[in-house]
Amino acid sequence: MSMFLDAVFPRLTASQCAEITTSLWHGIEDAMSLMADVVLPAEYHSTLLEQTNLLLAELSVMRESH
Repeated sequence: MSMFLDAVFPRLTASQCAEITTSLWHGIEDAMSLMADVVLPAEYHSTLLEQTNLLLAELSVMRESH
């Protein structure tokens, strides 16, 4: 996954980064609402949050660098 991101992120425009950020937030919100009734290990939630935050941070850096 990181190799994919390394290949794709440098080619994104600031506008694309903003669109992806919005889309990612909606997707995470949808996933969290679906998981509300499902018992999952705490590690799952912490990993999801960690990976989401990493992606959002990288998108923010890419958006600001353009």
